[in-house]
Order: sequence, then C-alpha cells, then structure tokens
Amino acid sequence: MNKLLYTFIALFLAGNYANAQQTNWCGSAAANRKIFDENPRIKEDYEALFLDGMSKSDDSTTFTISVVFHVLHEYGVENISDAQIFNQMEILNRDFRATNSDTSLVVNPFKQIVGDAKIQFKLANYDPLGNCTNGIDRIYTHLTNDASDLSKLNQWYRPNYLNVWVTKTIGSEGTAGYAYYPNSTNGTSFTIDGIIILHDFIGAIGTGIPSRSRALTHEIGHWLSLAHTWGNSNNPGLAANCDIDDLLQDTPLCQGVTSCANVTTINTCNDTIDPNDYSEYTYDVIDNIQNYMDYSYCSVMFTKQQVAKMREALQGSDGYREELITPETHAATGIDLLTPATCIPEAAYFTTNRNPCVGTSIVLSDQSTKGAVASRLWTFQDATPSTSTAANPTVVFNSQGAKNITLTVTNSAGSNTVSINDYVVVNNNWADYVGPFSNDLNGPQSNPEWFRVENLQNNEASFQYQTTGGKGNSGCFKLNNYKDVSAAQPFSPDSYYYPQLEGVKDHLITPSYDLRFTTGAVLSFDYSYASNANTIEQITESIELFKSNDCGVNWNSMGNLAKVQGAELISSGGFAANSDFAPANDGQWKTKTVNFNTTSVDSKTRFRFTFRASSKSSNLYIDNINITGNGTAGIGEFGFEHDLVIAPNPVNAGSNLNISYTAKDEPVTFTLRNLQGQEVMTTVKNEMNQMVSFNLELDSKLTAAYYFLEVKSASATTVKKIVVMGN
Repeated sequence: MNKLLYTFIALFLAGNYANAQQTNWCGSAAANRKIFDENPRIKEDYEALFLDGMSKSDDSTTFTISVVFHVLHEYGVENISDAQIFNQMEILNRDFRATNSDTSLVVNPFKQIVGDAKIQFKLANYDPLGNCTNGIDRIYTHLTNDASDLSKLNQWYRPNYLNVWVTKTIGSEGTAGYAYYPNSTNGTSFTIDGIIILHDFIGAIGTGIPSRSRALTHEIGHWLSLAHTWGNSNNPGLAANCDIDDLLQDTPLCQGVTSCANVTTINTCNDTIDPNDYSEYTYDVIDNIQNYMDYSYCSVMFTKQQVAKMREALQGSDGYREELITPETHAATGIDLLTPATCIPEAAYFTTNRNPCVGTSIVLSDQSTKGAVASRLWTFQDATPSTSTAANPTVVFNSQGAKNITLTVTNSAGSNTVSINDYVVVNNNWADYVGPFSNDLNGPQSNPEWFRVENLQNNEASFQYQTTGGKGNSGCFKLNNYKDVSAAQPFSPDSYYYPQLEGVKDHLITPSYDLRFTTGAVLSFDYSYASNANTIEQITESIELFKSNDCGVNWNSMGNLAKVQGAELISSGGFAANSDFAPANDGQWKTKTVNFNTTSVDSKTRFRFTFRASSKSSNLYIDNINITGNGTAGIGEFGFEHDLVIAPNPVNAGSNLNISYTAKDEPVTFTLRNLQGQEVMTTVKNEMNQMVSFNLELDSKLTAAYYFLEVKSASATTVKKIVVMGN
C-alpha cells in the first residue's frame, strides 16, 4: 500500500514540475568557489564551521529578518508587481516554518527529520534613512540584463536588511539565482552580500510559477551557509559529487538530481547507513531529493541539521548575520510594528513612445512606488482626454510641441504629485525634410528641437550637440562617455562608473524625412571613436541603426550591415587610453554608409543611432548625417539643389525672413504654415536661371510659435522649420 502511495506521489511531482525545469539554475556554488579560489582561508573557515558543530544554535527562539526587494527593470515583465513579491514572502514564511502543506508529500524515512527553522521574514517598513517603505525598491537600470555583482545597486545596510535583487537575466548562462555564504562577504566583500534572482523565479503568481517559487528559499539557504545537498558544486548528477558532501549528517550522500523521478528509491551514491552513527535515523539511505537544497523542483523540506546550521549562521558574526535579529534592528527597520505603516505612494510614470506624432495614441503607465495607490489623477497638456483616473490611460495629443504630464496618486496616508515638463515631444504629421537631404549639423538644422536625445539611464553619458569638434571642427553630436575617476574613493559610485557603463544604451534620433519619392536611398554619417580597450578583441561596444516610419511606435533594426562594431568602430588609428578623447584632425574620422529600401509608408521616417556602451567605452562623435538617392518623378530636395538660405531663424514677428536661392527655369512657391498645417501666407517667385534674394515680411500679429515654410517648384521641394519669436 505504501509503495503504491509513494509511486503516486513520485508521478504527481514529476508531472507537476516537468514543464518548468531549468537545470543547473543555481549559481551560488560557482560564485562561492571563486571566492574560495581567491582566498583558500575563507574555504577553510567555512568548512570549520561544520566541523566545530552547532554549539551556538538556539533552537527555541523564533528569529525575524527584515527583507528588501530591489526590482531592477526597464519597465518590462521583470518589473514584477507588489502582489508577486507579497506572494513570495508568504511562501518563504511557510517554507522556513515547515507549515507548507506539501510537507505531507515527504517520503519515508525523511518525515521524521523535517526541520522547522523558526525563521520568519518581513518586508521592511523603514528604509535606511528612516523613511516609510513597503520593502520594495524599484530601480530603472540596464543592469537588470546579464546581472552580476555589479547589479547590486542601492544595497541597504546589510546588518539590518536581507537584500534581494530581482532581474531580467543573469550573466552566468542558465543561472536563475545565486547567493554568497556569510563568511564570503566579510571585510571589503560586503558589496556582494545579498541574493540575485530572476523575476520568473519569484512567487507563484505573475511571472512566477509554483514549481519555481522555492528558488528564493534555496538561495536563502545558501545565504545562511547551506551548501547543495551534494556539496559545493553547481553540477548535479556527477559521480564525483559523492565525495564532496554538504558536511551535514542527516542529508545523505548524493549526486544531486534535476527531476523527481524515483523519489522513494533513488540512491545515486549507492550508500548504506551505519545505525551506530545515525541511531536517530535508522534506515537504508535514499537521496533526499525533496530537499530545498537540491535541484529537483519538488522541494518541500529542510532537515533538522540544516535548520541547526542556518540558525547558527544567523547567530554568528560572519556577514553581520547576528545583527539582523536584534531588537535594535527590528526597530530600525520597522518590522517590530504590530501593524505595518501605510506609506504615501511616490508618483512615477512611463511610456514607451515619448516622441509620437499628432493624433498617434500612446499608453501611459502608472509606475508609482512605496505604497499602494487607491486613486490617481492624470493631467495631459493639449490631449484627448485631458484628464484620466485610469492606471494605464491611452492618450492622443492634439498639437505639435513639447507636452507636460502630471500624475497625482493618493491613498489613506496622503498624496504625492509628479509633473514632468516636456515629457512628451509631439511631432507633426508631415516630414521635417524631403529626401534626399544632407545635414552637416551646422546652423539651424542642428537645433536640438530637430533631433531627439534619449538618455533613459539619466546618467552623465548622453548625446549633446556642440558647435565645434566635428569633422573640419564643425558642429556635431558628442556622446560624453568619459569620466575622470582617478580620485574615486573605494566603493563610491564613481569607482563603479566604468564597470556599470557596460550595456548602457544612448539614442540619437534624427528629424523626419519624406522618402516616398527617393530611390536608391543611402544613409551615411561620419563618426570618430577611440575605445579604452587594449586590443580589438576587447571592443564590445557598438553603434546600431534603427528606422521608424510610424512616429516611433516601432523601431526596426536596419540589420547587421548597419552596425559599426569591432575594428570598424575605431576611427582614430589607436585607443583612448582612458583619456577624454576628441578627434585631433579629419584623419581620425570614418564614414559609414547604409543602403536601405523606401516604400510608400516612408512619409515621415526617422532614424535612430543607438550606442551600446561597454566598460571600455570612450567618447563618440557623429557628424554629417546625409540621405542620398534619386528623387522619383523629378522630385528632389530644393534646399540641396538650389543653395537655399533662410535667415534669421529664429525671427521676430513683424520682421523679415531673408531668403536667397539659385533659380532654375521654373517658378518657386513659398508657403508659410502654422502647426496645424493651415496656410498663413504664400508668395510665388517667377525669376528664372539667376540668383534670387528677397524679403518675406512676417505679420506683426503672428503668435510666438513654430511655423513651417514649404518651398516647392516643379522639380524639387522642401519644408523648413521657422521659429517666430514674440514681437
């Protein structure tokens, strides 16, 4: 009867978890082994803790640990909900108190040694500065990708908090989470203390699933000194694992497994037990694959000696673990409050498209933190709707220009408001230029209003326009990656500047072009760059080009041939050697050309230059952004072909625009339009085959705003943005 029951349990567990398995998902052994290899004394100290027994273990007091979750995100699925984190906390507290209902599935002979750790976890109520918190710290950062110890941003004072970082991906392939043993984080290694774990291994709801919801239980086991049941190895199933062990007696020797097959019979090390040594547990040994420290995905228990070891670690000085359980810490973190405080929410929002066109809908997302939002009020400048109470409202802006957005969020504790000026810059539904078009980044064409710069990390490295420093010492855009960190103090933000620059993306977005009538289109630009790498092989940074013809709703890569990377990226003939690189002469520039196809949808096409940085990045310069090709049906770019000059720009209402151009054998029409495309004034010039100069008088009643001067002949056309100032 029992055999049938255990067979049923094994089949149930195997079926329940088979679809979710990710083998070798814990990176803790590898992380700690690196520490051990660098300092063998730390390994000796770790093993001595087991050889000395568990003399410090207090087995009666229930210990409470304050926890903070740092959610590292880029507003994707990795930005998990508060509810998913609350669910994970419930799971932790069940697992460490052995109150989880699935302990009923524990097979003999391990039923008698299921351990209650008498450890519980509470989300912090106060942050390190004493401010109210819900224990969830949300950080927008590229370091959520390929996360490593460098991703452990904003570490809260570790003697008071267990820090958990939730990420999108982890750098070590296949790793879902990792932690360090307490003694691996002593001294100057304090910055690596805490746990990194993937978002979809948190909780059993949201992006989490039940079979992965014990991963954090597993990692906290490491954080409290436990090894895998087979010992300090990341690789289960190896015969050699039978010789390393986890140094605890009531976890039988094993190789480790990645499934729940044969849960009642598996004995990977073919060992038997001496009842004289294990008088309390007299049985033929099978593997304890239902242990939280295995990889089986059917984890439901700790053993009694694992519990004793964790409790001993929590009362020891290594990693300041003993400070976590003191009354002073509980008071400092607010977890001694009988009723957790309700925090005023901190208003924040986000949208994926900050550069839409007039009439293009965008979705705003309430990203408020620190407290649950009971109600909210949005206000949108010149938009439909003008206000909203929805969490994720859809908005259409009605006119061109920079727009302000305000969000007020409220709960029983109070309200908070955030208002960001120029958060969205709305573009017209027609192109800024007609292709082909060349821009040397000098004069009005280089005005930042024509280009868009996106620095999503909001860091010091950002594209900036400058009037010198380009090819021929002309105007250009500079991405200032360089920072002098020679005087940086250890563990200061500046000391991590270059390592944390790895993977940062900065965008430079061009004006829009009407390319419907341009065939054989080629995008070209000049660039100058010198990496801080020592060899070509170390250069991992790159320039990548994207194209959008739907007002930035979608950006499509222009392909690998449009990337500039490796040796091609180096234009200076050398390396920057950690200097504030600037091209010394025109010989330190290169030109990149990219062929692309145009279609009828390219009526207002923009291009995006994306620079992906590395820890070796230096400054990047971009100049002379040109689109060449042939105009279909005789339609060309007027300014390009007729040497068109318009000045001054900006211009005062009531003053004159001075316009000059080279006329051919056809009249030219000049039409000034407002932002809504309505005609303000028109004049036709009939001069032929000569230089033409004239003054276009602007009405003194014109309001200060942007206007567009449409210039059109039978064979060419262009549109120029005119800035009219108040009279």
